Amino acid sequence: MENLKPVTEILQPDERNLAFVRPDTGEPLTLEEHHAQLKAIQLNPNVPEDVRSYFATIQNLCLYAWFAYDLYAVVVFLCFTAIEMALRKRLPVQGDDKRTFRPLLQEAIRRNLIKDKGFSHVRRMREVQANDLRMYRQIGTKIPRSTVPKGNYRQILLETLPWLRNKFAHPRSHTVHLPGDALFQLRLAAEFINQLFAAPN
Repeated sequence: MENLKPVTEILQPDERNLAFVRPDTGEPLTLEEHHAQLKAIQLNPNVPEDVRSYFATIQNLCLYAWFAYDLYAVVVFLCFTAIEMALRKRLPVQGDDKRTFRPLLQEAIRRNLIKDKGFSHVRRMREVQANDLRMYRQIGTKIPRSTVPKGNYRQILLETLPWLRNKFAHPRSHTVHLPGDALFQLRLAAEFINQLFAAPN
């Protein structure tokens, strides 16, 4: 169970963060390394200033999760709201905007503003799958069904992002997330938003 930190421990790292170690040395990650991971996730200059400011606030929250581990879950939730904010900026309407998250995502996909190749984890996954397929062909083995690339990642986002956002917005229990969850979601949000405001060719 989470508790308010005693005032004497405010600047002490949450010990759960110290459970994550560098694979090369086995030493715990440092605050400086945590900061560097966050600093590496950037929005491009074409993104509107208020979206960049909101995103920086989420990065700062993730930074302070070093001291209060339970903030990682809040970071994950706010990444969904940052994507929604960026969608509203990129796809404005006249008057009161009553669109929900899903129709905004659908419109961005329909306009081809978001592409599968714009997400680094999708590119890496597809490279691994392509290498696996090459290996199976070289050794003359039947290709397992799980190795064949499937689907459209944009469609997966359309189905999962609103559902996940709603699970956070209407909680039924308290969930604690890992630092890696927060970093992944920050990266996904940045790559999504950067595509919305990509520099013109």
